[in-house]
Amino acid sequence: MPGKAVATKLKHNKSLSGILLMILHAISMSILYLLSKELSQPLHPFQVAFLYKLTILICVLPWCLHGNYKANLKTRRIGLHVARGTFSLLGTLCFFIGLKQIEVTNAAAITYLDHILVILIGFLYFKEKLSHSKMVMIALSFIGVLFIVKPGIGGFNYYYFYLFLAVIFWAMNCTVIKMLGSSERTKAQLFYVMLFSSIFSLPLALYEWRAIEPWHVKYIFAIAICYLIHAIAFFKALKYADISTVMPFDYCRLVFTGLLGIVFLSEVPDTYAVIGYLMIVIGGIYSINHETRKKNVKITPAESTKLEAEYEQL
Repeated sequence: MPGKAVATKLKHNKSLSGILLMILHAISMSILYLLSKELSQPLHPFQVAFLYKLTILICVLPWCLHGNYKANLKTRRIGLHVARGTFSLLGTLCFFIGLKQIEVTNAAAITYLDHILVILIGFLYFKEKLSHSKMVMIALSFIGVLFIVKPGIGGFNYYYFYLFLAVIFWAMNCTVIKMLGSSERTKAQLFYVMLFSSIFSLPLALYEWRAIEPWHVKYIFAIAICYLIHAIAFFKALKYADISTVMPFDYCRLVFTGLLGIVFLSEVPDTYAVIGYLMIVIGGIYSINHETRKKNVKITPAESTKLEAEYEQL
């Protein structure tokens, strides 16, 4: 009995650690959204995307090269890495362009649509099953987005199309990741996606280049650090606890982003948008709980790495 009590306590502590790490991930992403919006005002989104990708590449390069760098970066699927870098960059560019003209919390809510597109791609391309809970999630998320976007009510903000394009490109990126996951190392994937994203964004950035001030550099490094914290915290959270325990806390992103938007940008969501947020959250949490408990999901380190990679947006 004492052994069972110790095991229960350890499991509880790991679950709590996983929840706290997922909340840290959510906070990091919220700060990333806010800083990106602030930086996209004085600088062109093309320039922001290039500096962002290049800074991440510089930050992760020592880790990617540590040890046997030839083995770490070895690949026979360079074409897929190019495709992933392209889709990742296009998603980032579209998101930054849309974010510049749209409330930060609304933009954060739209990003949850990439889960839906990944499900649909899995159903159509990988022949995965489309369960009842996934259909509920899709329906509620779609209706929630309509409440946020409010087509036909007042003037429609066409910059939402850029966010929708960003979600599509991120979903295509996730599809490529699934194809790479069986043979490519995590270090190789991270190195090549940032390398090709930086290379492809450079001409666009040079075309729209504007003078950089010291505070711009600080924001760029802060954004890159937030990305790294988000990636590590998300990965560790999945290692410490079950998906059904930690994933619902990812929706804290909306709460933190909303608070930051109110405090620093004076962006107060209207009633329709709040209803939309709630529908997206309810649909997502319902699907997570139903799917994981139905299958009694247990995540291995390899599977958690793959899930973290598939979750990547910016």
